[in-house]
Amino acid sequence: MDENKLAPYPPRPPPEKADFTLKFMVNKTGPSTWVLNAASHEFFRQNVPPILWNEQSRGKTSWGNSNGFLKNGSVVDLINENGARMNASHPFHKHKHKVWIIGQGEGGFTWKDVDDAMKDGGAQYFNTVDPPYRDGFTLYAEEGRFVVVRYMITFPAVSMLHCHMIHHFASGQQVILLEGMEVMPPVPQELKDKPHVEFQFPLRYGPLD
Repeated sequence: MDENKLAPYPPRPPPEKADFTLKFMVNKTGPSTWVLNAASHEFFRQNVPPILWNEQSRGKTSWGNSNGFLKNGSVVDLINENGARMNASHPFHKHKHKVWIIGQGEGGFTWKDVDDAMKDGGAQYFNTVDPPYRDGFTLYAEEGRFVVVRYMITFPAVSMLHCHMIHHFASGQQVILLEGMEVMPPVPQELKDKPHVEFQFPLRYGPLD
């Protein structure tokens, strides 16, 4: 079965154009380290004060801010490219918002964004008419393979994009997406005062950090 031909019924075409494009290079940078771009997600971040009210909790794997990047109502393209020289596919999961799987290809994503690719010889890699609409998608094995998904931010959320292979996930192949933060209601003080945010944890757990 070709999952890229699983068109939704009734048809649900994606938005025609993206407002923001994020490109993630998937790679293995050490014996127990997988990354999306330059950094792996660190285990200790699950125990620091929530990003919603503490900017100091953000790390190299956090994307988006309160200044309009990934704003509510915008359309986002995520481009994942396989940079690892090994035979490993990556089943990705996008939290909170479902995505349209609008493109798959090989040879590396050499364009600035999808619009550029469509105009510069890459149109055959894309389906913007009736692509699959789901919360999971696969980046296939082989260096240079890529997958492109598109989604619309319809509510504010701190969400996650990660690989479902548990050893990839545990080794840092995940990022945090701060979506629509400009319309996020203020966090009640009573939640900020909960005891769990007062605990002090070690900033590093060991080799996986």
